[in-house]
Amino acid sequence: MTTLNRPDCSRRVMAVHGWLPLSDVGLEQIREVGGKAARLGELARAGFRVPDGFVLPAWIAGRDREAAEAIQIALGTLGESRVAVRSSGLAEDLDDASFAGQYETVLDVEGFEDVMVATRRCWDSASADHVRTYSSQRAGSQAGAVAVLIQKMVDASAAGVAYSANPVTGDREEAIVNAVRGLGERLVSGQRDGDEWIVREGSASQMRRAEGAIDAAQAVAIANLARKAETRLGGPQDIEWAIADGELHLLQSRPITALPEPASWLPTVPGCYVRNFRLGEWLGDPVTPLFESWLVDRLEQRFHELQGGWIGMPWRKPAHLVVNGWYFYSMDMLPGTALEAVRFLLRRLIPNLLTRPRRAVMVIPPLAHFGVDLFLKEWREDVLPKHRALVAEAAGMVDSGSPEQLVEMIDRLATDAGDYFTSITAVAGFAWKAEVPLASFYRRHLYPLIGGSYAELLQGLYAADASSGGHAVLGLDWFHPTLSEVDISRESPLSMAMREDRLTASRQAAESRARAALAGRPRLLAKFERLLAVAQRFQPLREEQLSYMTLAWPVMRRGLRRIGLQLVDAGVIETPEQVYFLDHQEVNRGLAGDPLVLNTEARRRRRNWQRQRRLAAPLIIGQVPRLYVKLLARFERSVRVPGGGPGVVSGVPASPGRAHGPARIIRGLEDFGRLQPGDVLVAPATTPAWSALFAQAAAVVTDTGGVGSHCSQVAREYGIPAVVGTGDATTRLRDGELVVVDGATGVVDMV
Repeated sequence: MTTLNRPDCSRRVMAVHGWLPLSDVGLEQIREVGGKAARLGELARAGFRVPDGFVLPAWIAGRDREAAEAIQIALGTLGESRVAVRSSGLAEDLDDASFAGQYETVLDVEGFEDVMVATRRCWDSASADHVRTYSSQRAGSQAGAVAVLIQKMVDASAAGVAYSANPVTGDREEAIVNAVRGLGERLVSGQRDGDEWIVREGSASQMRRAEGAIDAAQAVAIANLARKAETRLGGPQDIEWAIADGELHLLQSRPITALPEPASWLPTVPGCYVRNFRLGEWLGDPVTPLFESWLVDRLEQRFHELQGGWIGMPWRKPAHLVVNGWYFYSMDMLPGTALEAVRFLLRRLIPNLLTRPRRAVMVIPPLAHFGVDLFLKEWREDVLPKHRALVAEAAGMVDSGSPEQLVEMIDRLATDAGDYFTSITAVAGFAWKAEVPLASFYRRHLYPLIGGSYAELLQGLYAADASSGGHAVLGLDWFHPTLSEVDISRESPLSMAMREDRLTASRQAAESRARAALAGRPRLLAKFERLLAVAQRFQPLREEQLSYMTLAWPVMRRGLRRIGLQLVDAGVIETPEQVYFLDHQEVNRGLAGDPLVLNTEARRRRRNWQRQRRLAAPLIIGQVPRLYVKLLARFERSVRVPGGGPGVVSGVPASPGRAHGPARIIRGLEDFGRLQPGDVLVAPATTPAWSALFAQAAAVVTDTGGVGSHCSQVAREYGIPAVVGTGDATTRLRDGELVVVDGATGVVDMV
């Protein structure tokens, strides 16, 4: 037997022959056998159920004769069995570069000759172009050679991956388990999206069911295995596992790279705060410091002054919180209990009903129809003309005004946006108050007779003048460009006309079915006609009014760019775009000549904002009042068609119909080109500039939004199913996986 020249780091006798039993390997050999083999050996020595095997150290790579002798001897120790041959790179599984999927793995290999061929493939993968590129970008060109790990093949009935901490949120209390039937290679290679489970405090919840590969008890056992590996190896782990003959095996363990710090969603001020209400329905991203501290603060202050006057009550502060960059609106204006509701009625609402009845009724949904026409008249004759005039005035001076004049201009526009938003809550906000009674009536009296959904009665209704033009926004935050700044293809007039005709016919057919079902019950028919007339009247009015919400955004962005240039000249920031990552006070100080240098801080905030975009922000944080829970439950019962399971993702049913297609995660303008005809558009939120995508999409699913949101309205205009307010569809669904969207039940499931 030939004795090899080997590094001094080889410590065990068997290494003389060019191989090491896996059970003899530990972390002390990581520079000889690579991270994959070293960690598995460490875990095998600690008693973990790791398939038996051996390692060819990296220094034998390319030495065919010596390697052949080593493999022949080592295979004999495993008996007559099929094996898996895996690369174990010396730079693999670094803390910030996993090299996952970069090196070669060959499964189900049998016999000496085939093992040699697979071993050479592993060696060759170390010099592949994609490995060199990855190494240069992520690991400082450390790739180097690979060791080869050869183990008994596990005939898995189920397999997959698991994370001992949530890799998206950083939550160390949650483990994530993904599973497929049979070998895990289909999952690891991306051929299949498997089942997904979240395990927390010993309890497993299935978030996606694709194959039914494992049950809840097995998910808990796999999560426990990942956490034990974390304890042994000293950090959160990403493991591969397999179940064979009822036994759970550990196939691989590596550190979770780029794990974010755990995100706490506890409110900094006691109370109940929601992401899916008021401005939150327009915000699919964390807010930038400038937008939150300037426009949001000023808009909300004005809105609360006006709406608080309707009921003679000052608004409680804070009006909103920003947690991990995400906007949450305070719901503390709602009474928490029935007793608090009675006190509110007696002390505040009833006295104001006597003095300003048509305004005070707007906070009482069942009575809002008594006051809405007053606000509609005011919007048409005062609010909208004033809004347009102010924007026109600002547009005339934005390119020539001094920095001080630009700040004053934005102040006035932000305050006026508060006036306009107050009008929206009364007029456009009334649309859903009119929709819910129709939905309740339909569910009780019509669904048992004709099925379908009340929302079919609201499809194909178009605003008379809802052309949003260049002021349509891709996102409400100032950071995002408006439609005037980007080139997005529009639906052709012919296609639009054909769609309108088709949906009008469909709506009229739904009306006829409903009337026929109620023909023998004249009182119910009369009530139906009243509810339908009001809901259909305000459906298009909502979109028309909302379309002017961001009329001032292009001119404000132009003003902010000029302010950014001024701050660049003053040395405060390096580029004009960094202005969005300063707060209002810092901008004012910089313009006033304070010697600020904030470019480093602006860069840090932008990086943090990008990281926060990946977080799955909850829809509600804090202590939720019991009365609010009851109101939500009643609302959901009204708008949801009976039946339907929990699905992979569930939310608010927004536009009826059922469609399937590949999920396409679209987070912003940079992703628009990825949406193909027939895809299911999955987005954090949609705003008017997103409307062009609806012509291609088979269905739409959003994290935020409600029955009264832009997505709901536009999906009905395009006649495609929509489910909104899911909370986390963009993180729960995988790009490209086939899903079915049921816009009547509010459920998204796997095909």
